Amino acid sequence: MGRMQRVVGLIVLLLLGSTHPANGQTPTDRLVREAGKQIPSLAAFIVERHDSVRCQEYFHGATSQTPFNVKSMTKTFVSSIAGAARLRGLLPDLDTPFLTIMPEYGIPDRLAKNVWFHESPEDSEALADLREDDSLRKLLSLRQLMQMQAGFRYHEFGPIIDEYCSASDPVRFMIDLPFETEPGDTFNYCTGAAHMFGVALSRCVKTDIRTFADTALFIPAGIHVVRWATDPEGRSLGGSELWCTATDALRLGELYLHHGVAGGRQLLPSEWIDESWQKHAELAHWDVAPHVNGYGYYWWRRQSHGHQVYFASGYGGQLLCVIPDLDMVIVTICTLGKNNRGRSELRRLHDVIDRIVATERK
Repeated sequence: MGRMQRVVGLIVLLLLGSTHPANGQTPTDRLVREAGKQIPSLAAFIVERHDSVRCQEYFHGATSQTPFNVKSMTKTFVSSIAGAARLRGLLPDLDTPFLTIMPEYGIPDRLAKNVWFHESPEDSEALADLREDDSLRKLLSLRQLMQMQAGFRYHEFGPIIDEYCSASDPVRFMIDLPFETEPGDTFNYCTGAAHMFGVALSRCVKTDIRTFADTALFIPAGIHVVRWATDPEGRSLGGSELWCTATDALRLGELYLHHGVAGGRQLLPSEWIDESWQKHAELAHWDVAPHVNGYGYYWWRRQSHGHQVYFASGYGGQLLCVIPDLDMVIVTICTLGKNNRGRSELRRLHDVIDRIVATERK
């Protein structure tokens, strides 16, 4: 009888061994650890599904307590703050013009009365162009700022970004730019537009957006923002330079996955999440992300093996991906030093995420 029990036990162990990977490593574990070897700047990679962490790895000296600059993922944090303002009735209709909220920016520096071409008839065409820009400026809405369809003559990855970052008042710098298209017509990624939205949102909530967010959203959701840089006017940057841990980013993804609920509290309206994830801007190609299918309110959209992915993205490999029909959140964070290969890190990480999705969906 004892021999029979040993045989049965051996069979059970063999069966268990066929469903549990050797060394306790799942296919997802192996994909993540291989990414850590291949991407020298990779610092953190978290995969969570069904509210259970499937894989959490830190590389190159980083830990769960290491704060990172999440770069343009900041924009998605700002989108969440707008949702918290909506819940409290503080966010106006998104079709409200920016200048209705910030009227002090309604007189462009370039249209001051003493500008030389006002006395030069031969420059009437240039003056007409400026007046047309001024008309468009008055129409520019909060919604268009969130959709990345502001219309400014602006190229994110050209010299103008340095001028924007050096401006004594970056909002004035942006609002004085000429227009290339009418607001609402064309997607054009623009960090300056996101900062404009953040400044307008501060006016709506009657305090700095970080101060409002800490009370209304971050602390209740378990998110700790370590640092958030400000512009020369002392306003939290709406487009970049927020610092948090990889786990903090995960908490934001969980909040969206759970329809705005954290700790039993409704922190964001569920309908705000649905609205934020809708395709508000047409976008079928983006060089650092495959299978893109539109842009929402500071949320990117793409497909992965037939699953809709909503993701926040920051320069150099900062990603927060929410995949609702897989009940999954994925976070990747990279250091931004000499080992970072720039935008190519995003392409590499999206490839790893696609392979994880293919594994986890089975």
